Amino acid sequence: MFEADRSGIRFGPLWIRPGLTRTNVAAVMFASFMTVAMIVVMGLMQPYILTEIVRIPAAEQGEVTGRLHALQELVTILLVGFMGAWSDRVGRRFVYVLGFIILGAGYFIYPLASTQTELVIYRVVFAIGVAMTPVMLSTTIQDTPQEISRGKWIGISNVLQGLGVVVIATAILSQAPGWFASLGYDAVMAGRLTFWCAACFCAFAAIGLRAGLAGRPPGGAGSGQQHASLFSGMRYGIRRGWNNPRLAVAFGAAFIGRGDLVVVGSFLTLWVTQAGIDHGLTTGESVARAGMMFGIVQLSGMACAYFMGMLADHINRVTGLCIALAMAAIGYAAMGLFADPFDGSMFALAILLGAGEISVIVTAGSLLGQEAGWKNRGAVIGVFNLMGGIGIMTVGYVGGIIFDGIGRTAPFTAMGALNALLLAAALLVRWRSGESTQEQPEEG
Repeated sequence: MFEADRSGIRFGPLWIRPGLTRTNVAAVMFASFMTVAMIVVMGLMQPYILTEIVRIPAAEQGEVTGRLHALQELVTILLVGFMGAWSDRVGRRFVYVLGFIILGAGYFIYPLASTQTELVIYRVVFAIGVAMTPVMLSTTIQDTPQEISRGKWIGISNVLQGLGVVVIATAILSQAPGWFASLGYDAVMAGRLTFWCAACFCAFAAIGLRAGLAGRPPGGAGSGQQHASLFSGMRYGIRRGWNNPRLAVAFGAAFIGRGDLVVVGSFLTLWVTQAGIDHGLTTGESVARAGMMFGIVQLSGMACAYFMGMLADHINRVTGLCIALAMAAIGYAAMGLFADPFDGSMFALAILLGAGEISVIVTAGSLLGQEAGWKNRGAVIGVFNLMGGIGIMTVGYVGGIIFDGIGRTAPFTAMGALNALLLAAALLVRWRSGESTQEQPEEG
């Protein structure tokens, strides 16, 4: 289906785009390991902040969590498209490093909040970093491979993202409050020290990316665009999606996939934490249990990601996305039928959920890279992340309301329905687009 350009390097089983070194590739892999982990830690630790530091009643925590996510994603929506276009002008490395510095600042100040108002103010700082780092992760990932290896590369990148979440978010930071408590710190200081450790991880990531990332993407992306308006770059990305049904489906999958991260990263955590307290566990023990469940979801995704990437390189990529959406719809619908996260069957459901979630992300990313082209690639991927931000804001806000108002499993049922709706749209696009795939899509 695709041919390798042998002027580029081989990196294991992957063909890398000409102009990139092995150090550059290793830096993108390091970015994959660090970025998602340092974003999901906020959602994973949110119940601890609400319970132990700001002391918000459990009956109100779902709505507060939803509002904070909605605020974070409103800021992200306002900025993310421009961040992608900006990186076409100044280079991925500058925007990426700055984003991690801002994330670290957000983690440093967030546990100092004592009221909901302060939580809101500090979350805005964190949100600015969130507007920068995921779009740079997506863009650097898409900049790296040749088309023949895109699916496998995105699969490997998602394995690394899941590994980072498991190691940093689940195995280290979600357990840290208990560790600090065992050293004699009270609950408030244990939470603050945990967040400050997260800030240190962000600083480490910024240093590593400054040393290893290429200053500018290969293949001419970013050149010749220095005087283009950031607004025009964002309009270009939106127009490409409007004119290309396959790209539009990928944008829809971004809405679904990033919304999935909210449900798994925040509402699964909140559900398990509250259920743990109902079972007589302390908040720290409940968060640790939630971290374990979250880790199972991520491990399942890691096991599935590379194989879905290989599949995406060998079949029509819209077909691959349809398979993934079907898996995710079944996983979320099944999770929504259960009410006790301490039931033994939850482990099997978490495995199914992780496989569906990562499959949507991998296949959508493969389709996006295939259709984005090289002209203003950062702007197109910025719109992809913009749609993801809208997904997070919508799912976070609505999910918080139905979590408190309907039940703790309601966000899962809603995500199952959304995945099923996008599956229907993707099947329609697949039926109309035929068998062909584009190696060099029209730039529009």
